[in-house]
Amino acid sequence: MSTTDASSSSKRLRPEKPRKRESKKTRVLQKAIESKHPARQSFADYRSYVRKHYDGLPGAMLAVTGIVTGHEMLAGRLIHPRAFDIRGCKRLLDAGCGDGRYSKFILRRADVDAMITGFDYSRQMLQRARRRLKNPRATHVTADLTRLPYADQVFDAVVCGWVLEHLPDPRPGLQELSRVMQPGGKLLLMVTEDTISGAVCSRLWHCRTYNRTDLRTIAKECGLTWHHEMWLSRWHAKMRLGGIIVELRKDG
Repeated sequence: MSTTDASSSSKRLRPEKPRKRESKKTRVLQKAIESKHPARQSFADYRSYVRKHYDGLPGAMLAVTGIVTGHEMLAGRLIHPRAFDIRGCKRLLDAGCGDGRYSKFILRRADVDAMITGFDYSRQMLQRARRRLKNPRATHVTADLTRLPYADQVFDAVVCGWVLEHLPDPRPGLQELSRVMQPGGKLLLMVTEDTISGAVCSRLWHCRTYNRTDLRTIAKECGLTWHHEMWLSRWHAKMRLGGIIVELRKDG
């Protein structure tokens, strides 16, 4: 992961070097692999499809597949003082919490008086999260990322892992996350990227992918500044593996 301690924060915030433009063959291959479900269905039908997908066996297997793919380890490394630092945050939101993978580490790293709430569109995933966490500091509700049941400026830290790619347009989701965040609040966003490896993930989980540059621009439109990116290793950064993992800050 490319994050370091606070003393080197200025270095990691330097503008990135322009990425080499992908070849036409690579882009064609990526589009051929990527799931067609989001484009072929209405948003209402697609959302129903995704909820059934996560209510069923794929969602039940997340605890196992997370270990096999390394996502469980990644969660532990991201929710950490040297990466996404949640110390001092008192109201934390796990957006699209799934089976509680990130909530588990949020509870471990957050202040003892911090309160954590999670939401998911799948009721079965929420039941799995409750069974996994069994912690009175964590509460859960069924909710839609584009219509959150929270007041304005409630949370000072938000984690949203691999959820935004289930929206055909990221703006409604990012606007809602921005709305419920306090000015200066931080958001750890993880999204499937428009790469070959991202296209494979898209095929497996029936989601879309996002272009890193486009997403950065859209986040800014929603009042969220691209603070710094994180990578599992320099090799992942060089090969563009592991998706988009970025800390965003809400404009003050």
